[in-house]
Parts: sequence; structure tokens; C-alpha cells
Amino acid sequence: MGIKHYLFFFFPSLLFFQAYSREADTVETQIAVQFIREQAVFTAELPVLQGIPGGRQPFYTYLWDFGDGHFSTAEAPTHVYTKSGDYDVTLYTVSNYDNGPRPKRPTRKVRVEPGNTGPQKVASTAEQHFFSSNGIFQLTKNANALPGEDMVVVAGIKTKEKGKVFLLTNEKIFGPPGFVYTGQSTYNGEQLLQLEDSKMLQGLWAAVPGAMVTQSGSPDYGIREELQFTEKEAISYFSDLYGSYNTVTAYDVDAATDAQFSLINLAITPEMLTDTNATVTITGVFLPETGPATVHRLDVPIVTSHDPNKMSLKQSRLSYRALSRRKELTYKVQFQNDGEGDAKNIRLEIELPEALDPATFKLLNLYPVLDSCSTEGLSCYQYHIKGADTLVFQFNNIALPGSKAPDVHDKDSTRGFIRFTVQPRKKLPNRPFRGQTNIFFDKNEPIITNFATGRFRKGFSPIVFAGYHHFLQSPEREDIGNADNPVRTNLKNGALLGIGLAPIAPYRKLYWQVELYANTYSFTESRTIFEYGTIQYQIPDSDRIQTVEYERYDRHTQAKYLQLRIVPLHIRYNFNSWFSAGVGALANVTFNTSHREERTYNLILANGETTVQQPQKVDRLPASRLGLQPFADFNFGRTYLGPVLGLRYVYGGNQGQFGQLYAAWRL
Repeated sequence: MGIKHYLFFFFPSLLFFQAYSREADTVETQIAVQFIREQAVFTAELPVLQGIPGGRQPFYTYLWDFGDGHFSTAEAPTHVYTKSGDYDVTLYTVSNYDNGPRPKRPTRKVRVEPGNTGPQKVASTAEQHFFSSNGIFQLTKNANALPGEDMVVVAGIKTKEKGKVFLLTNEKIFGPPGFVYTGQSTYNGEQLLQLEDSKMLQGLWAAVPGAMVTQSGSPDYGIREELQFTEKEAISYFSDLYGSYNTVTAYDVDAATDAQFSLINLAITPEMLTDTNATVTITGVFLPETGPATVHRLDVPIVTSHDPNKMSLKQSRLSYRALSRRKELTYKVQFQNDGEGDAKNIRLEIELPEALDPATFKLLNLYPVLDSCSTEGLSCYQYHIKGADTLVFQFNNIALPGSKAPDVHDKDSTRGFIRFTVQPRKKLPNRPFRGQTNIFFDKNEPIITNFATGRFRKGFSPIVFAGYHHFLQSPEREDIGNADNPVRTNLKNGALLGIGLAPIAPYRKLYWQVELYANTYSFTESRTIFEYGTIQYQIPDSDRIQTVEYERYDRHTQAKYLQLRIVPLHIRYNFNSWFSAGVGALANVTFNTSHREERTYNLILANGETTVQQPQKVDRLPASRLGLQPFADFNFGRTYLGPVLGLRYVYGGNQGQFGQLYAAWRL
């Protein structure tokens, strides 16, 4: 048998083996349960993780829904049911550092016999540490927002009061909705509400005397703010909060002696890809029937893969105008120790974009919580600037546990982060900018995070300008009263006012611009017209009027004009942030706004020549025909936003040549 025959059988066999292996790797998750007296022990058979070549060792994180209103984040949890019956147990898994598909979400019906029930519920480790922010109401998540997948938000309440819970998703500043509400658990008798109108909501808010506001990501930020309201202040605060989101869901909760948890399912739409590596915020509000409200804000990074080491930007779609006024950007760098032992020293080398100034770094929150090394203490943090754009932040002498340590049950304890703000430099180009972080755990090789990219929203920059219009060569005009006698005018130059529109702060070398402006000019003219004719002449000291011949007359003319100019084609080039040049063509139409003539006739009388002055009123002339004129100009000043001085030369043949000196402001 020849080699071609071997290849014929080899390649189909290889493809079959690869398909079989892939199917084996993506086997569906199976839930197993074993009762040891009153304790139910859960385990799961999961697909083998497909690590990224050369990357970190992948691992799973877990969220178990036990079907009775309780949950756990342990790999193999135990749970005590207090009532017999059938329960639907669901497992949500997230594969970290994994290059394969996410396992399907399994659900298993578990039968609890009377002999396997316990006298009282036993809270899981995750439930025990749930209310770290405020002790009353809090949100947490099982995963970051990966477009095309789903996530679970756990809402927990620990209060003896009835009330309403509002979940606010899809911030308006991020554009199209990225979260789709697909349902939630109702183990504690939660009643879903239909939000009818804002008046109904304002009636609820008006009675709120105050609010406690907290914020977290993973882990808790330690942010806590106490607010006191009058009636109008409460309505204003909650109206603004409600109005900043596109989607609001709500449900009623009953009073209970124990903590209540509701698992809320959210699907992440593919549209979120436009804001990957941004951080969105989901806000939960608990309004009790009496007393102050509790507001919790949960930051959720948008990601392309489930990597616990990442860098994110609070808002990736930015307003250039707002940021150019030296407003702050909020970044978060998060990391996780995925080893078995404690991490003692962690160094973050944050490569900031060139558009940002590392000297404006301001630390907001960090975990593990430490004091600055400027104070006395063995465990501390410090930072310094390295080179032009790198910020080095270091945790010294800490003990961040590893996720693979056998005694670690709370995954948040293996994670750390810093949140900070930084301001843009004075010269801020309108183009995407991105940062990245190298994370060093002790003496190990660095983990390189994703790129946190900021982009500016597309927009337009209005332009207003005013200046002086100066004719270099007068346009030709026809002699009024004698179309066969063309003359040149002596012009008095005038002012110009205009508006324009261009892309906001263009960073590309070439860009377009349109303009609409008006300028004025006037002229006076005196000349002698030699021609024979007759006029009606009143004889002095008499009422008699007779027809008298004349052989010439002197004409003095005064006229004013308004020109409207449209620039439909204008291409500009920015040499740098201070100099730019442009070429284009303008169309103009001219209106005669006033015209007055005075004539002095030389009459032929019997007793000799004499002169007579006769004012004449002439109606406004119609608009002239449209004309096109090429031009070139040069600007000095702020080519992005702000003031500039411009000089323009326009060539127009018989329409005249002129120059314009103007000042403009890009808004």
C-alpha cells in the first residue's frame, strides 16, 4: 500500500480523534449529592479545562443554588435542609484562565427525606461574609460581564422590615442595553412588581428620610456614605438615580428573622463588546416601609475572558469636552493569588496611556487594606513613577492567601485590587488610548493584564468666528442706468460673522469642515456721464415746469451689500496642536441692501448753462447669481478646542479677490 493510501486513512482517523476529544472535553456538568445524616454533600463532574498555552493554570469558581434560598461558593459544599421535599439545585461555574467553552449550567432535582433534615439552617461561608459593606442590603456577582454569556447577581437582605428592592441596570452613559433580565429566584416569597410610572415611584421616595450608600466590586471597597433627606431632596436624589439607568426591575420582600437571598439572572448582550474592559455599575436600592433606604452599587467589569487579573476603566466611551477640562478617569487593577501559598509582596507596574499624567495619581481604595509606607508599620503600600508613563504600586509584607490552599473557602480573600484616579495631560489628542499592567507576585514572572482602552464618543465641534473682510481686487459691476458702460468700484471693506461645524478635536491629519458666514461691504462712486437727454425743469421763481435738454450729468452713488458664503468643501490639515491649514471652495450670493444716487445735470438754457441737483431713489437690486471661489487659509491657535486666529485668501476672477482676517473658537 502506497503512502497516499496511508494518508487517506490517517487524516480521517485524526479528525475523528480530535472530534471525540473535543466532545469529551465539553461533556456536560453532572451534579452529585450524598447525604451524611442531615448534611447534603454536593460535588460536580466538570469538563477538563483547556488552558492557554504558556498561560496560568486554569481553575473553576462556583455558585451553588441549593433551591431553598441559600447558596454557596465552595467547590464541594455541604448544606442542611430544614424541610423534606424536592429541591432544584443549580450550579453556576466560571472557568478562569480557560481557553475553552463555558460549561453548561446544570440543574438537578434533589429529594430530601424527613430523616435527612436538620433542626436549623447553617449559613455557608459565602453567606456569613455576604454583608460586609453595610450589614443590611448588598449585591454580589458570580462573574464579570462576558458578552454572549450570562451572570448571576445575588441580592441579600438582612432586616426585619418589609420593603421593596429595586435593581437598576444598563447605565445610559454606555448606550445600548448590555444586560437583559431573564428571571430570578423567589424562594422567600418575593413578589415581582410592575413599575407603572414615575409619579408612583416619587410617592415612595418622598417618605424616605435618608439613605446609606455603599459600593463594592470584588472584594468590598469599604465605601460608605450616610445621607439625610428632606422630602424634596429624597425625590431629587432617587429621580436622578433612577433616570441614569435604562432598565429597572423591582420586587417586594417580607420581613424575616434570617438573611434572605435572591439570585437574579442577567444575560450579557454582544453589544457590550463595544465597551470591553470598561466597568459598569449595577445599583440596588432597598426601600423599607419605614426608615432610611439602603443603596448598594456593584461594579462589574466587562471582559473578553474570565481572567481574575485585569485592568479596567470605569467608562470606556468618553466625552472629549468633559475630559479635556481635566476631569478624572477611574481605573481598577485587580489580581488574584491562584497558588497554594500566601503572596508576600505584590508589585503592579501600571503602564498608563501617554495622554494621562501619572503625577496626578490619587488612590481611592485598595485591598488588602494597608497604610502608606510613610507611616510606621511592617505591612504597607508605596508607589512611585517609573519613566514617563509607568506607575509602580507595591504591596509590602502582606499575606494574600492562594485560591488553591486547602483552608481557603472565600475566594474574595485571595483577590486584591487598587482603584485610583488619574487626570489627562494638558495636550489631549482625540484618539483611543490604552493602558496595561504587569503584576508581579513575589519573585514570579509577571502576569500581563488585558489592555484597558478608552475611546472618545464621536461628536461635532461647533465653530463661531468673526473678523475683517478686505478686497484685494474689486469685483466687476455693471453701470446702473446704462448696461453698456461697465465700471470698477471703489470698495469700503466690512466685518464678517459666521458659524462652522467640524469633527470634535480631530486627531487625524486630514478632516472636513463646513462653514456658513456673512460679510458686508459698501462703496461710493462719483463720475460724469456724457450723454444727451431731457429732464423736467422748474423755472426759478415760477410754477412753470418745462422740458429742458442736457448734455451731461455728474452722478454720485452710495451702496451697501451683504454677501452670504457657504463653504461646502473644506479640507484641513493639522500640523500639530497649534498650526493647521486648509483648502476648499466657497459659494456666495450677494444682496444689495441699499442704493442711493444723486445727479447734478448740466442744462442747456437760453441764457447759458446751469446745474440742477436731482436725488433719485433706486430700488434694491435682486440677488446676484451664485459664484464659486477657491480659497486657502492658515490657522494659529488651539486646533482641537479653543481659540484660533486665521488668515484666508480667496481667488474669484471677475468676482474679486479678497483676504479675511478672523478669530474663531472651537466649542
